[in-house]
Amino acid sequence: MHLTIATAGHIDHGKSALVQALTGTHPDRLKEEQARGISIELGFAHTQFDGVVLSFIDVPGHERFVRTMLAGIGGIDAVLFVVAADESVMPQTREHLDICALLGVPRGVIALTKCDVADETIQAIAEDDVRTLVAPTFLSDAPIVRVSARTGLGLEPLRAALRTAAGQRTTRDAGGGTRLPIDRVFSVKGFGTVVTGTLWSGTLRADEPLTLLRADGQPAQVRARGLQVHGTAADRADAGQRVALNLASVALDDVSRGDVLVSDDAVLVSTRLGVHVQVLPDAPPQRHGTRVHVHLGTTSVLGRLLVPMRDDSGRRSEMASGAVTPARLRLEAPLPVRRGDRLVLRAYSPLATIAGAVVDDPRPLLRTAAAAAPVSDPVEWLAARIEEAAGFGVADVEVTARCGVSRVEAVAMTERLVSAGRIVRAGDFWVSAAHLDALADDLVRRIEARDQVRWEGGMPRAELKQILARRHRPAIVELVLARLAATGAITGDARLTTKAEAMAGAEAALAGEVLEAVSRAGLQGPTASELESLFAGRLDRKALATVLARQGKAGKVERVGEIYVARQPLDALAEGLRREAAHGQVPARIDVGWFKDRYGLTRKSAIPLLEWLDRTRVTRRDGDARVLVAGK
Repeated sequence: MHLTIATAGHIDHGKSALVQALTGTHPDRLKEEQARGISIELGFAHTQFDGVVLSFIDVPGHERFVRTMLAGIGGIDAVLFVVAADESVMPQTREHLDICALLGVPRGVIALTKCDVADETIQAIAEDDVRTLVAPTFLSDAPIVRVSARTGLGLEPLRAALRTAAGQRTTRDAGGGTRLPIDRVFSVKGFGTVVTGTLWSGTLRADEPLTLLRADGQPAQVRARGLQVHGTAADRADAGQRVALNLASVALDDVSRGDVLVSDDAVLVSTRLGVHVQVLPDAPPQRHGTRVHVHLGTTSVLGRLLVPMRDDSGRRSEMASGAVTPARLRLEAPLPVRRGDRLVLRAYSPLATIAGAVVDDPRPLLRTAAAAAPVSDPVEWLAARIEEAAGFGVADVEVTARCGVSRVEAVAMTERLVSAGRIVRAGDFWVSAAHLDALADDLVRRIEARDQVRWEGGMPRAELKQILARRHRPAIVELVLARLAATGAITGDARLTTKAEAMAGAEAALAGEVLEAVSRAGLQGPTASELESLFAGRLDRKALATVLARQGKAGKVERVGEIYVARQPLDALAEGLRREAAHGQVPARIDVGWFKDRYGLTRKSAIPLLEWLDRTRVTRRDGDARVLVAGK
């Protein structure tokens, strides 16, 4: 059994001295710390008591070193909350308590230190002050132990309280992906670079390949050559334990505090987060665009709070003091995050803790609003994210981090949604089944619309994919096309046609017969009714209209009044009139009678043909006759 515990409390309240009294190791390592008598850096010490390994992270108490304190407080099992009896509650006492609460520290023990320099009355007053301070927090039921690191007063009851806390420790998630925020880096002669940290989740084994996520955003593949747990060589480390790793072939300058060691799908590296922000009651309301320091584990980056719109007017609400508000965080540098992570937000200037935030989505879409309240069911949360992702889908490799679950749980969640017919896999992405259906309908409409405006027999596949590329992943488009082809809704390879168009294509011979019938009639031209009678039983009225429309768009047939005339006879008519006029074979004024006799026409076709010649500027009307247009 083990318990990873961090100290917290105001400067000079005896945190380091208490750790030394409990473990025999003074956590202040630096000469400057020893000379000045204050902690500047994180200190580490451990001891074993009654079968329990107590691993301490001693944090600085000065307000200038809150960033360092934050680097040590993440991922702990409990806090040893320290208040000096002779000074009672002080400013950093309050801020450290706020930070522990915002980070969701589950439990703790309160040590009332320096009881050797405070009488009973002063101790009682200090204890009452502490109890009042912690009453609304996770420490409301925590034991308060009066101690003195100098005399040894209360050390045994304190150890017993820590032993009880160890028994209450909840088991960490071993399947959620390996995640180790690095809080210390140093070199050991003969071994090379060593990093330490508290293992947040997953397991670690010697010689295991890991990814080092550095502050510069460039990942590196590394291997843990050696492994120690609480100072002892081990083959394996479990979530919650203090770990030291000897990294093979990694230079000391290539790794620093704030970097994170992870397995492949443990986190998403992101610069925008969907969060729920809890503003501290004593902090001022936070406005849209407020610049803040964002702390996660041992990492800190700058970012801006983006507050959602209040209403359709475009005005934005403030984040009220003490309230929980959905928001976005736009980061100035990437953070390795997963759903459920807890962040601490500190004002840009002057530095002060103002809020905490819980990550609801490590990679929200830019166009979606922040959720009004967290969705507790991860399956429904995932279904909603896949649906809003529309044609982009959600990458399978992102599911674990975006949902904050293990890989095994992620597989079970997606299988459940697939079985319910709600999502479909498209390559490496998950897409909403409803979106696929809508996209399929849209594709068919696009292909049909294209065929209505051009007589080209469908739509080129490359052109269709280019149109959809901005809002759809290629794998999703290909999946829909394959499904439509499998059902016979579309046909073709390079050029896609709908099922209706394919049927029309199967009737191409009939379309050819229609063109032949129109051509055979010459300038006399058949009407639609005459063609319908000619092809009775083979083409209905709608199909015949479609064939004639397509032949018209292809420039092979033209409707002239109520008759249909093939292109070749029409062109020959115009050209023949001009040629004969040049040889004096056409009267100066062309009347209907002459035109009918010259071309062997009935009045039914002669009149619309003369009107066609007027419309195409071969002739112009002059009273009851026509004259050829000069120069034509």
